[in-house]
Amino acid sequence: MHSRIIKTYQVSLDKSAYEIIIGKDIVCTISQFLVERTQDKRVLIVIDNFFRAKILDPLVQSLSDVGFSVYVHNFEAGKQHKNINEAMKIYEVLEGNDFARDSTLIAIGGGVIGDIAGFVASTYLRGMNLINVPTTLTAMIDSSIGGKVAINFRKTVNSIGNYYHPMLNIIDLQFTDTLPERDFKAGLAEIIKCSIICDKELFNYLNENYSEVMSREDAVLLEICSRAIEIKLDHVKDDVKEQNKRLKLNYGHTLGHAIETSTGIFEEVYRHGEGVSLGMVGAAYIAIGHFNQGDGVINRHEEILQRYGLPVRVESGSIGFGREKLIRECLRNILKDKKRKGNKLRFILPVSIGKCEVFNNIDDKLIEGAFDYLIRQ
Repeated sequence: MHSRIIKTYQVSLDKSAYEIIIGKDIVCTISQFLVERTQDKRVLIVIDNFFRAKILDPLVQSLSDVGFSVYVHNFEAGKQHKNINEAMKIYEVLEGNDFARDSTLIAIGGGVIGDIAGFVASTYLRGMNLINVPTTLTAMIDSSIGGKVAINFRKTVNSIGNYYHPMLNIIDLQFTDTLPERDFKAGLAEIIKCSIICDKELFNYLNENYSEVMSREDAVLLEICSRAIEIKLDHVKDDVKEQNKRLKLNYGHTLGHAIETSTGIFEEVYRHGEGVSLGMVGAAYIAIGHFNQGDGVINRHEEILQRYGLPVRVESGSIGFGREKLIRECLRNILKDKKRKGNKLRFILPVSIGKCEVFNNIDDKLIEGAFDYLIRQ
């Protein structure tokens, strides 16, 4: 199939400059990109087994045709594998085959593979070439952009990490064609999040084009993905290390992470996007009490999230938890949030659809109330 590059973004973040390319069937353009930019001819592809049959052979062939020696490391996706032991296996391939700083690691997969491969690339020889090929909607518009790379340690998610940018980020919409529906919807949660924090027009577009979005029409996916990427870049460009504006991208994440962790993050009772969906509803609930506002904002949250098949409540009994115990566990885990400042949690709350702000002084009773609202028997 003829490759088609549709959009290119020139990105400058944290003294790093690279390109984000959006298109369809464009993965094999990597070979020409590397010919023009690297001297070393060693490439390691770290790939999600789910996508191996779809893309690996054509990519390996295109790289080999222009003189690259290609090594492949198969990776079983899943949060339980994003750990130091799996990272060591990648280091062993690099070290055992004399990879240099100008050698290239290509990460093909969802957020887990992007995180662990990016972490390895950032630390091997203090940094080697990295190319991201995100294959899930969540990774395309969120985790592959902004430089966050990390592995989990024991039960703490992303506790060992770094900031490191790729030399190229390929957003190939072909991968959305075969993405399981649950994962597709989880990615949409992140796009809905972007609309709520700063883009009311995108929020309305998602409401008005539901059928086209769920049919995965190319033009509509290009529109919503491009806008989400632009929002991410705008929030990251002057705040890579998350001290100010970038914090708003964590809307829904504080409560959502606590729910994901408490229900078994490595068992993935909830996908990350599903956790964000729940977290956004909880944050909207907190906003009612914090601003003494009506329930219009939370109602609009729940309407669009439910329409796209995303959770707005935790049915504790159906996932094998007692309600009161789960609430206590969520309150315990929320204290591990990386965004806390001293003993205070930093919360992103919706002032209205299309506008969110960061707050440091949220009443603990409102946080407890949010979990009480979200978690049913």
